[in-house]
Amino acid sequence: MRYSCGMLRILVAAAVSVLTFAAAERNGALPGPLFPADNWWNQDVSQAPIDARSDQFIAFINNGGSRRLHPDFGGYESPGSVNIYGFPYVVVGADQPKRAVSLYYDDESDGVDHASGRSYPFYPIPDEAISQPYWIEGGPAGSANPGGDRHMLIVDRDNRHLYELYDLRWTGSQWTAGSGAFFDLNANGRRPDTWTSADAAGLAILPGLVRHDEVFGPDEIRHAFRVTVRATNGYVWPASHRAGSNAAALPMGARLRLKPTKDLSGYAPPLQKIFRAMQRYGLIVADNGSDMYISGAFDPRWNNDVLNPAFRSLTAGDFDVLQLGWRGDAPSTCQAPAAPSPFVFSQSGAFVVLVWASAAGASDYVIEVGSASGLSNVLVQNLGATTTISTIAPPGRYFARMRGRSVCGLGAPSNEIVVTIP
Repeated sequence: MRYSCGMLRILVAAAVSVLTFAAAERNGALPGPLFPADNWWNQDVSQAPIDARSDQFIAFINNGGSRRLHPDFGGYESPGSVNIYGFPYVVVGADQPKRAVSLYYDDESDGVDHASGRSYPFYPIPDEAISQPYWIEGGPAGSANPGGDRHMLIVDRDNRHLYELYDLRWTGSQWTAGSGAFFDLNANGRRPDTWTSADAAGLAILPGLVRHDEVFGPDEIRHAFRVTVRATNGYVWPASHRAGSNAAALPMGARLRLKPTKDLSGYAPPLQKIFRAMQRYGLIVADNGSDMYISGAFDPRWNNDVLNPAFRSLTAGDFDVLQLGWRGDAPSTCQAPAAPSPFVFSQSGAFVVLVWASAAGASDYVIEVGSASGLSNVLVQNLGATTTISTIAPPGRYFARMRGRSVCGLGAPSNEIVVTIP
């Protein structure tokens, strides 16, 4: 058994909720690549086969004309306006307090006890978002009611966790949203079949955005982009949720790829970089909306006088639809680790030793600590590959569970233990 009192101080950090925490940042620095290299967002599709119905699907998108691309992102609607174009995102530390969100589609959302339908503190929403603009898609503060999709994208940079919410609003006493989803950026966890996320397809939004830091950074863009179309028909992998049944339309999760014969030499270097990513990684259909609208991050540095005409020079006819459901080298099946049970503890006053069983398929373990049974509002912490740890904790009552983690995501929880420190 390995003892390491000073290693993490798990329950100490969990209990002292009054400690200061790192400030949340709008469009802050992201923690390295979003998802593993073999994730569907990061998958090279330059050699993927073209679907036999590609021409028909493209004709449907063109809708009797030539549907042109549009960059669905930018800066402020006008100087000084609270309205913005594109998705802002928020970067927080692991110690950002969690908030409960009342969800309309709670049966397909995270942060909910699905047995009771009760939400619990789960989403690290900064309190500034209640009254300040630019934290939520559209721009106005959470206490406003401007309409629109009102997505909020939050990254825990320390644990590499992503939280996304749709239709987020502050009622004056609580946060409400349409749906909410959690993604472990260290793993390839896909939403359960038929589940939505904060996006209609059940996919994460943030990894599919065109971002200013990537476009003007030194490296190539190494991921696909999110795209909307006016109608869809069911879903295919990697999507998990349907939002339409038009037999002529593409399914959610379909991929489009800019044809390799498209000459990019006449575009400015930053635009060439965006379009090269469309040739190598493509576009993934993620929501119903305007045809061929490419999603991106809000950033005041975008120059839409340059972006708009460049995107408009491309049409749907410049793209091929890839074989629906194509996976290539991505894992065809992915099974999360088993539950690391039994999970037990021993105690001598404030000194606690936690021990759990190895879980088949787990590369490391995550502890969840809550103030009541089933909650994880106090702490979610990666413990590495160990199966035992010790700590000194202040007085309190703690409800804890352990989960194994692999590239397929978090596994089932262990049995819950209740630790009472006198």
